[in-house]
Amino acid sequence: MDLDDVIPGPHYRICHSRVARAPLPAVWDALHRVTMSALPLGHALEGMRVLPARLSGKKPGPLAGRSFLDVTPIPVLFSERPHVVISAGLSQAWRLLGGPVPPHLDAAALRAWSEPGWIKAGMEFRLEPVPAGTLLSTETRVLATDPKTRRAFAAYWYVIRPGSSAIRREVLKVVARRAESSIKAR
Repeated sequence: MDLDDVIPGPHYRICHSRVARAPLPAVWDALHRVTMSALPLGHALEGMRVLPARLSGKKPGPLAGRSFLDVTPIPVLFSERPHVVISAGLSQAWRLLGGPVPPHLDAAALRAWSEPGWIKAGMEFRLEPVPAGTLLSTETRVLATDPKTRRAFAAYWYVIRPGSSAIRREVLKVVARRAESSIKAR
């Protein structure tokens, strides 16, 4: 499975990659173990994302000790060790408090979803062996379900895209560094 199976033809897309000088299993383990406390920029930006909810009296859980993959607002939909993990779901991220809780859908239901007022958001981490170690790449996709939602999301994307890209690069850097360190420690 890949993001084309879930969110084909996205309106918005960002991609990043990095080579880790470590084998697939070490990179996979590092990806799944990286916590928000290991991502200073990601922790700060995620904290800003949940700030309106905190100020409104909602109590989102603490971020620091949780893994990056658990903190993202879209659930893990598919995982095939040690090659790919895909998170995908519905969102109204541009709304100050995030909108109503979306239904949890499988890949086929998410792909078929067409109710107006939602975006389909997906994030994939893919690991591939290369001569130097492991190529770790990430892709984030967003597809609006209708033109009005696409316009509403466009301004939000303009503001958050640089931060979202920076978080993805930070995750890749930390995962690569930790995977490489785990190999050296052996």
